[in-house]
Amino acid sequence: MKTVKIKIINYDANDPFSYGNFLIPRLKKFYKVELSENPDYVFFNESTVKYFDYPNAIRIFYTGENVHPDFNLCDYAITFDYLTLGDRHFRLPLYIAAMFYSDTDIKNAGDMNFVDVPKMTQEELNKKTSFCSFVYSNYLADPKRTELYEALSQYKKVNSGGRYLNNVGRPVENKLLFEREHKFSIAFENSSREGYTTEKLPASIAARTIPIYFGNPSIGKEFNEERMINAHSFPTFDALVERIREVDENDEEYLRIINQPVLAKEYSFNAIRNDFDKFLQHIFDQPLVSAKRRSINAMHEKALEEKEKGFAKTKKRTNIIRSIIATIYSPFKKIPGLNSMKENVLRRKLSK
Repeated sequence: MKTVKIKIINYDANDPFSYGNFLIPRLKKFYKVELSENPDYVFFNESTVKYFDYPNAIRIFYTGENVHPDFNLCDYAITFDYLTLGDRHFRLPLYIAAMFYSDTDIKNAGDMNFVDVPKMTQEELNKKTSFCSFVYSNYLADPKRTELYEALSQYKKVNSGGRYLNNVGRPVENKLLFEREHKFSIAFENSSREGYTTEKLPASIAARTIPIYFGNPSIGKEFNEERMINAHSFPTFDALVERIREVDENDEEYLRIINQPVLAKEYSFNAIRNDFDKFLQHIFDQPLVSAKRRSINAMHEKALEEKEKGFAKTKKRTNIIRSIIATIYSPFKKIPGLNSMKENVLRRKLSK
């Protein structure tokens, strides 16, 4: 079995949800994996510039965020993009690597490949005690998420179980079990663009709710749009809320939607995993000298390196400012009307 020397920047072996703990077992099926400080292959994401410390290694970029790769600085990339660039890119939605981030949620999620999903009965529907869930901590996401929360709250109370806009006393410990009590869940991505599909939608489906989805306009390539209420299909939030009201008040329609097949036709999580294995094998089976793809000249690469390092410093300062503002604001979270004002002020400050 071939030995491959790899470095995963910021890998934490003690964190069960670290990207390395998804990647390493896949590589170990085909190779003897050596974690090395003198690696032949370096995996990195947008949170670090330490990959510049390994100029001769094959660089493989991966991300769970809404960012694009710079192929001048990496040889291969694993992202959300619907992108074909020879053999250099693989689209791996975040939910393939991780759908839940607590052991309790994973234990209670059932079939997370959505192949064998039991039908919901009227009796099960009758046991649901609440209308709609909203579980978020990021208050700097696309404002549409907050706008829907506020619009839908005019119809019925929306239970907010995260740190942001919390109205249930404290953040919930188990997202899946909390959402399972509800008929609907707001499954809005932090931002919207083609291909950007995280765990939010499938996690809400696993919780046996009807997700109200916003994010990837082409979500129908992956998930059956009949199994959700797709915000992209409505011209206004008023129209969206009206549709939610219709489904909420009609048990037959609710059960019709929630019992639809989860995935788009011919879409399979296991098929994606198998294709991902092939993508990795293609990289590692080549002679090392043949695996390199970036071909930028040294002077240009150095300029990009300095630019990236400068951007990283700015990002670090911005995150510190965000943390300070969040700490200062925390005692005032329950004051009515402050949430919208806070968002507007923060966005103006952080955009300068």
